[in-house]
Parts: sequence; structure tokens; C-alpha cells
Amino acid sequence: MANTLVICAHPDDETLGLGGTLAKESKRGSKIFVLTFADGETSRKKSKNVVLKRENQSKQASKTLGITTNIFFRYKDQLLEQVPLLELAQKIEQKIIEWDIDQIFTHYWGDVNQDHRRLFDATIIACRPTPNSKISTVMCYETPSSTEWSNHTFKPNYFVDIKNFIKIKITALQFYKNEIQPYPHPRSETAVVNRSKYWGSQVGLEFAEPFIIIRKLNR
Repeated sequence: MANTLVICAHPDDETLGLGGTLAKESKRGSKIFVLTFADGETSRKKSKNVVLKRENQSKQASKTLGITTNIFFRYKDQLLEQVPLLELAQKIEQKIIEWDIDQIFTHYWGDVNQDHRRLFDATIIACRPTPNSKISTVMCYETPSSTEWSNHTFKPNYFVDIKNFIKIKITALQFYKNEIQPYPHPRSETAVVNRSKYWGSQVGLEFAEPFIIIRKLNR
């Protein structure tokens, strides 16, 4: 069992990127904590009510996936680059200490979404490998319609079998009614399932979620 921290730019990243893995970790007894930094809506000039609605959708998805805690910082969408990097890193570091985290999932550094890239940088600062650090694992996850649209190829070196959890992932995703798009958009239910099949086929599995290991210690 592990105390797992997931760093998200927007509500829905946790489900799109690693919903199956989180459901699997939760069933194993792990405590899962999510930090969601931006509201995901203000760049679209949406109202505060829409922001709160999306947070409520995220809470429902989190409950479905077995997430212990989901905190929303409500920074403006697509403007995390204007927030001091130290401020973002300190928020992550504070929770690492408070929740006694030993495993972290964060965004891929090459995503086309600038909020994702900013949080990768903040995460790496927050979980730097000092002698007293308890963090044993740091990994990046992909986010459909952001990772694959970048010029930086996502090359995973770690895969999680989610055959028994793909339905739970899709159930959680369905709460984000405004984010789900018709196929062939990568955020459609069909595309999400097909993507898990694609990654599974790379390693002899039916369904899988891919990750890039940044650091993994065997203590």
C-alpha cells in the first residue's frame, strides 16, 4: 500500500490520465490524494457557477475511483505560467509532508497544454531527492488531447493492467458531461477505451495505462 499523490492541472485530468490505475490502487488499500490547480473553465470565459459545477463533477468522479481527498486551488485556467513556480512547488511540497506521500503522478513535460508543463516543473522541484525525502516513485501520465498533440513523443516505460478497471474509469469520466466529445475526438469514451487497448497491445495486455518513470527507489 502507498500514499499516492496525483498532480492535476484541471478537473478531469485524474480520470483521463490514470483513472484505471487509481481505482486499482484504491482497491489495494492505498490512500490517494489529488491536487487540482486550475479551474479548467475561466479560459473559456465561463462563470463561477460553471467552475463549481465542474468541481462537483470531479468530486463524483473521485468518489467513483476511490480517491481519498481532492483539493481545488482554483487558479485561472491556462495561466499557471503567471504563477511563481516556487508558489506552486511549495503547495505540492506542503501536502507531500502533510500526507506522508511516497508515490507521485504528475503531468508529462512535453504536453501541448502549458498548465501541464508548468506543473511538471513544479512537481520536480517539490519532490527533489533530498536525503530525508520519503518519496520512492515519481511518474508522468499522459492526458488525451494534450500529450499526443505535442511534438514531444510520449515514450512510456511502465504500464498498469486496468482490464478489471476500465469500466470504472469510463463511469468516472461520464460525470464530466461537458468534457466528453463525440468520437473520434480523443476525449470520447470510445477513444479512451481504444487508447487503453492500444497501450495494452504494446505489452501483451487487453487494457493498460502508460507512464514514464522519472525516479523509482527500491528501499
